[in-house]
Amino acid sequence: MREDNINFLTTRQLARMWQVSEATVKRWADAGRLHPARTLGGHRRFALSEVLRFQNEQGLDVTRQARKAMRISALPVEREILDEEAVAGQFFDAIVRGQEATAAGVLLASYVDQLPLVKILDVAVTKAMRRIGNLWHCGEVTVADEHLSTQTATRAVETLRECIHTGQGEHKGLALVCAVEEELHALAVLCVQLLLEEKGWRVLNLGANTPFYAMTDAIEKHRPELICISSTANLALSHNAREYDQFRAAADGLGVRIVLGGEGFLDEAIRRRFPADFHAGSFTGLLEFLKNTDEGKKET
Repeated sequence: MREDNINFLTTRQLARMWQVSEATVKRWADAGRLHPARTLGGHRRFALSEVLRFQNEQGLDVTRQARKAMRISALPVEREILDEEAVAGQFFDAIVRGQEATAAGVLLASYVDQLPLVKILDVAVTKAMRRIGNLWHCGEVTVADEHLSTQTATRAVETLRECIHTGQGEHKGLALVCAVEEELHALAVLCVQLLLEEKGWRVLNLGANTPFYAMTDAIEKHRPELICISSTANLALSHNAREYDQFRAAADGLGVRIVLGGEGFLDEAIRRRFPADFHAGSFTGLLEFLKNTDEGKKET
């Protein structure tokens, strides 16, 4: 799959998707509201990132009937875009090759075709990264391969974040997101940030390798309503239990909800040592927890 042949839609495809005339699309382009690239023959081609920007800015709706009529044949998914296994497989193939544009194209195409963001993160990103991790543990890929895949996936998610609507005007509150001390992978943290922003949260991303004492300082300074903490391994957790107890006491005193997620918090013994308001096993689970707690607030 060539990276220079993906991520673009034609004027006709946009007209069908948005259920307007081709003349309307051309008029938007001529007015400078929608920015196309040009082929050697002078034909307009619209990057997926630009399509998403304009679509969200204008509040354009893409109906199921319009999506079916268009079929998005130019996108980098060889089968139906909503075939979740196809999305996951193509995202995996792109990141192991270091093809950033292709990986971003798979995520953007899925979002254009209205696959929910939480599904994109759970199905495409999480499954692909778990597969990379399993291959690394089995010795089938090198550390360099794992780093390349992780960096490529991270840049693809960053591209998606730059392009999508992030729940403007909902203002659900402030959240902090970070990864535990000695956890150098920031991809899961970025995914949580993106997911929360889409749902209307304002998010401060503290990044990877954040000690619990630093988290304590951060919640006391910023007074968030929520903090989400990620760990892919529990190697650094055992000696941090005392710091976590102090952090949790501070969070409880300030009314900050704590969500712990990632492979590092899957073990039941670890969870008992690190109690939280919720231990998330997936991005879907995180959203369900937030929905339930929000509904509980309304009832009270």
